[in-house]
Amino acid sequence: MSTDNLASRNALFGQQVIERVLAAGCVGFVVSPGSRNTPLVMAVANACVPVKVVLDERSAAFFALGWAKAAKAPVALICTSGSAGAHYLPAIIEAWETGVPLMALTADRPTEHQGIGAPQTTIQEGFYSRHTKGYLGIGAADDPGAQEQLAGLEQLAELATRGKPGPIHVNIGFREPLWQATPHLQPVGHSKPMAVEADDLDQLPELPAVGRGLVVIGPVQEAQPQAGAATQAVVDLARSMGWPVLADIAANLRQNPANAGVLVNHYDLLLRSKSARAALQPEFVLHIGRMPTSKTLFSWMQELEDQGTRVWHLGSDGQAHTLAKNPKVFKTSWSRLGAYCQAATSQQPIESSWMTPWRLAEKAAQEVVTEQTSNAGLWEGAIAFAASRLPRDSRLVLASGMTVRDVDSYATTLAPGSECLVNRGVNGIDGLIATAAGVAAEDRSRRVRLVLGDLAFQHDLGSLALAVAEPNLDIVVINNGGGGIFEFLPIRKATDKFEQFFLAPQGFDISAVSRSFGVTSCRCESIDELALILSDSTPGCRLMEVMVDRENNVTMHRQIGSAAIARLNKEFSLEQIDGEGRADAEGDLEPGQRISGH
Repeated sequence: MSTDNLASRNALFGQQVIERVLAAGCVGFVVSPGSRNTPLVMAVANACVPVKVVLDERSAAFFALGWAKAAKAPVALICTSGSAGAHYLPAIIEAWETGVPLMALTADRPTEHQGIGAPQTTIQEGFYSRHTKGYLGIGAADDPGAQEQLAGLEQLAELATRGKPGPIHVNIGFREPLWQATPHLQPVGHSKPMAVEADDLDQLPELPAVGRGLVVIGPVQEAQPQAGAATQAVVDLARSMGWPVLADIAANLRQNPANAGVLVNHYDLLLRSKSARAALQPEFVLHIGRMPTSKTLFSWMQELEDQGTRVWHLGSDGQAHTLAKNPKVFKTSWSRLGAYCQAATSQQPIESSWMTPWRLAEKAAQEVVTEQTSNAGLWEGAIAFAASRLPRDSRLVLASGMTVRDVDSYATTLAPGSECLVNRGVNGIDGLIATAAGVAAEDRSRRVRLVLGDLAFQHDLGSLALAVAEPNLDIVVINNGGGGIFEFLPIRKATDKFEQFFLAPQGFDISAVSRSFGVTSCRCESIDELALILSDSTPGCRLMEVMVDRENNVTMHRQIGSAAIARLNKEFSLEQIDGEGRADAEGDLEPGQRISGH
């Protein structure tokens, strides 16, 4: 076989691969430079969809993750052989857990290069192990049978969006010559989105006819267009039933003003009171999405379930998202869930007093927050609240750890048309700047605001090279001198080891480093200063560093929690609930005491 013919066959095969990926709904490509992936890169260069070139494969993968999250459609990654594709793993894991359709197209050395110590060659099959929905390995593009394997690629690419979306891995070997100027290929066509339903879904039973129902909606981050409509249908159902809804900030329901009448805010605070938990004990809980961000809510749900309260867990992945001993789990699709809720929704809302105690508890918690924070100055909860005051139709990207917890606890609403995106699949510290840059690149008409801590910032420092190209991206860095979340954990008492191994302060100049990448940077000394800068809509990538006293921050969180428990215990004493029974010495209700609902 002539080398000219081999180069042409590589080029044609690369184009055929890209055509099938686009046919499965891929909306863009993130390419990392290399040699072995040349046939794929040159095919993408002729594609009629956006292409982003990112040097660092780890940054590239998180950029694609953010892009796919925002677009709710597949984005493909392309890299060369060797260790390059291994850098995709953290983002692939996040995509697997949260339901984001990434397509990893890794180039490889051909079969004869394997196992002989050839350079830039390793075993690439299994790079992502159990964290993909499927894998296809093609020994070499010019091997006999390679063309027949393209049918498998077509099916695999479609699998990325079937049911719960997720990543796929395609590994293709290419022999040299990888490219010559002779091939004349036609431009690759536009993507053709395909919606494929899962075929292994459970039959959803009829909802129980109870007065004291409760809906809990955890983070919903799947890149699935139907997810938003389905979660809104769940809220509409709850409204018609007279059931309160506890919606995670990452469920993207606090942006709709019409939901205010059924959503209950500050549940993380009000459920810390045993008296309130006893008074608010439901007969039935409908849980949608992943585990709640609030540990208080999560532990209360498990407690209810283990004590015999009926709790249904509905989701597209068939996972329980609970630690209860015998969870009741139903696997469904978002479209079926939406139709199920619409069919069960009454046109005439049920008259019920069940919302009354919830509103009483919410009001008490809100009063505590207002009283405790009126003169608190600069602390992380205040920063989270200020950063969540978004412009209309913008996007908020939150780091895991205290950032998402504070916004979940203290932000009662988000701006209409806005969206909250989080990497809560494995709650990693990595790739946050790249993720936000990918979100920003997906639609530059929408302002994007990333809020993260100083360690998460340093972990993804190199991705500032991506961020600076996005004129609609604001980065708020909460600098508390290390891993501030560990201050809330028992390990804090290990004073001789805590700072070195857990707090890990870095002590570098965040603003100066950011400016070296071309990012406009400043340090904010007050909440008012931060709010003023955030209100400026001047185009450009900007970074705001906010210094926080770590000890004061811990004190504020604990003061608010203690005050909330005291206020809620007082509000829900037995005498105030039903005039009977007694409270214990701590002011907490005995098990089983609750307000009755109709």
